Amino acid sequence: MKPTTGRIVRYRGKQGLLAMRAAIVTADIETLDPRGVEQGLIPALDSDQHVHLWVFTPGESGGFTEYNVAPGDEPGQWSWPPRV
Repeated sequence: MKPTTGRIVRYRGKQGLLAMRAAIVTADIETLDPRGVEQGLIPALDSDQHVHLWVFTPGESGGFTEYNVAPGDEPGQWSWPPRV
């Protein structure tokens, strides 16, 4: 399944406890603005499976952005939530 903007995914952190967090896809290969990439405002995506994310965290900051995130189960990657 191809990731699309607005979908909820899971993101495993790269630092600290490598915690699994909820995230939302903020840009995919179809919705990424090429003008922003050309101007250096936002990174390009390496493939149609890579996405930009807003990762939700507990606490005052509420979250952080991750760019050009690949799919997978390793730290720094996104995956689909399990079906329940």
